[in-house]
Amino acid sequence: MTAEPHPEAAALLERSHRLGADPRNTNYAGGNTSAKGTATDPVTGQDVELMWVKGSGGDLGTLTHSGLAALRLDRLRALTGVYPGVDREDEMVTAFDYCLHGKGGAAPSIDTAMHGLVDAAHVDHLHPDSGIALACAADGEALTKECFGNQVVWVPWRRPGFQLGLDIAAIKKANPQAIGCVLGGHGITAWGDTSDACEANSLRMIRTAEEFLTARGKADPFGPVIHPT
Repeated sequence: MTAEPHPEAAALLERSHRLGADPRNTNYAGGNTSAKGTATDPVTGQDVELMWVKGSGGDLGTLTHSGLAALRLDRLRALTGVYPGVDREDEMVTAFDYCLHGKGGAAPSIDTAMHGLVDAAHVDHLHPDSGIALACAADGEALTKECFGNQVVWVPWRRPGFQLGLDIAAIKKANPQAIGCVLGGHGITAWGDTSDACEANSLRMIRTAEEFLTARGKADPFGPVIHPT
């Protein structure tokens, strides 16, 4: 890594700070963001495709360059060829270490596959209250369809890991019109061709869900307050 952040990494940090500064967008220390771009491999002098992604731990609102993991996309995507299946997907977190580009940076998180396998230059994975309300509803899939139409796709519950990354990648490929997805029981993921477009799609999903819940919700969704006697 060079002393100066890559332009895509710098834009990623700025986007992360804006998203993390508003608690409506994600909980403290929750969520992760990523950006893909081309850099020069110092060994070969040739271009190499990289991904910068928020590493394990840390907070989007205060994320620094040292909190990013930088990985080679060719190696990360090649892991699909050795993936042993969902029963052993935890082994893939260790495999991410063999995809790192240079020294330093944060340890890749369990959500790395979600960012690397999805065919989009920029990806945001967030935990907004409005998104979680849809994701955790008993009829979340139907509500997501009613709220967003075909612009946002439902992804059935899958614990975070490599298989979830494969699931989201397949769903995005099958729905080229979509700007993101609601992850059942989990949160939301949005994507875009540019950093600004990705941020706009994330905020569009969050605000649309907020408006939908305001229109459809109740003042006392858990029933009247019970006062102790």
